Amino acid sequence: MTSIAEHVYNLLRTEILDGTIAAGYSLREEPIARRFATSRTPVREALRRLDAEGLVASVANRGAKVLSWAPDELREVFGLRGQLEAYAARLATPTITPEDISSLSQLADEMESLVAPLDNRSFERITVLNNKFHGIIVACTGNGRLAEHLSAIIQVSVVRNTFQLYNAEQLARSMAHHRELVAAFKARDPEWAEAVMKSHIFAARAVRLSNPDGQEAR
Repeated sequence: MTSIAEHVYNLLRTEILDGTIAAGYSLREEPIARRFATSRTPVREALRRLDAEGLVASVANRGAKVLSWAPDELREVFGLRGQLEAYAARLATPTITPEDISSLSQLADEMESLVAPLDNRSFERITVLNNKFHGIIVACTGNGRLAEHLSAIIQVSVVRNTFQLYNAEQLARSMAHHRELVAAFKARDPEWAEAVMKSHIFAARAVRLSNPDGQEAR
């Protein structure tokens, strides 16, 4: 039963985060149970986990609804992320290893290679690589509590794949920020790294706020 609940949870979570299941969509236990050919018990457990993570809101006797985010809520989430990730970049700068910097540079290369031509698979792959890029920086801080807080905040801020909303100019700017972060780390300049990261996150916030309903920009 636990493995079934885990499977249901993982698939629903992925579909919520990548936008396959849209904000505001009702997740009813019975149809989900039919979809996975299981009872409602593992479905209920999966929905409870998604509720605890802030991805859905439980509705009495009805299942759950995928959360949508008002502009003020998005500003708060991205504001917190901007401050914490900028702090993480500052903390990581003195201790980040040459190997880690090389990994960041390689990730930046791979993301840039996916920019043209763009399709949904490219955006999905860029998102995975981008998460790795930011994850390396946070890991290099050595601050477990900071990593924990950021994990929860980032999860919320990408309820739908933010990169899907970028137009070509916005995507190019994001790629340039990655390159500049690598340069700041190589220079061992914490103020530079902090400033670039803050600009990077707040630029993402502007994109998300210009598309509050998650409509793709091309």
